[in-house]
Amino acid sequence: MLQKKYIIFDFDGTLADTVPVMLTLIQEMAKDIGYEKKITPEDLEWVRNHTLKEIPKKFGIPWIKIPFLLLKGQDRMNKQMFSIPPCKGVLHALKQLKDKGYTLAVLSSNRRDSIQEFILKHNLSPFFDFVHSELNIFGKDKALLSLLKQYKMPLEDSIYVGDEIRDIEACNAIKLDCISVTWGLNAKDALRKFGAKYIVDTPAELVTLLS
Repeated sequence: MLQKKYIIFDFDGTLADTVPVMLTLIQEMAKDIGYEKKITPEDLEWVRNHTLKEIPKKFGIPWIKIPFLLLKGQDRMNKQMFSIPPCKGVLHALKQLKDKGYTLAVLSSNRRDSIQEFILKHNLSPFFDFVHSELNIFGKDKALLSLLKQYKMPLEDSIYVGDEIRDIEACNAIKLDCISVTWGLNAKDALRKFGAKYIVDTPAELVTLLS
């Protein structure tokens, strides 16, 4: 059991089931930059097992185009937010954690209004104390520090919940505890390979770990 007071949730792939939409966007944006080869299920599985920084080399994407593609992909994701459901089991887990007295927060690089739209649509407002939106393409550690400072959340009393390898890297950089979930972007083996300390396969397991 982990003794914490504050739980910070990643949004995409952890709370919101954005991964199917994201994989579709990868295919669409590949065409936008002239990548004509069809992206196969095997390619997408490769993505699940590697870091975002490895993707450009794999698919021959010039680094200079990455910021543009990330911003464009984010804009398209925001426009589809109304149709994206919560990850299975997340709503019940949030209620249980809130009932246990945790302060819950969301950190995302999505637009704040898109996150709020999602939260309102799925009746999540009673669960979250803070929603922090900050663009952090490859600097999530800085965004985490900003959130902790702004909302006066002590590092030692806080924990982050995310679905990506870069979540682990960001938390390690600032010595923040991190729980990795396997229902999002990166696969379990990849999360383990990159040093995940805590791994859960379902929201119910997350509640158990934090109970």
